[in-house]
Amino acid sequence: MKSILEELFDQQNLNRNKYLNEIQRINMNKGLLKKDFNNWQRKLLLRITDDKDLIAEKWATESFSQGVRFGIGFMIEVFFNES
Repeated sequence: MKSILEELFDQQNLNRNKYLNEIQRINMNKGLLKKDFNNWQRKLLLRITDDKDLIAEKWATESFSQGVRFGIGFMIEVFFNES
């Protein structure tokens, strides 16, 4: 039987594969833009992309943390509420 963490990481890999077409399309479009841009425009494009990815990563981390806090709070209510 898998631990909860193993299940979580397995699900994360499934989600990554679920969006494989979109990831490939983004990379292809970035490649097309890079081809037509000068050096300054390429750097700007990469900065924008990096910032977008950073926001998505922070949002996902915060959402996960909030979900864990809600889950723990729910468990405490269910198991320790004597009413």
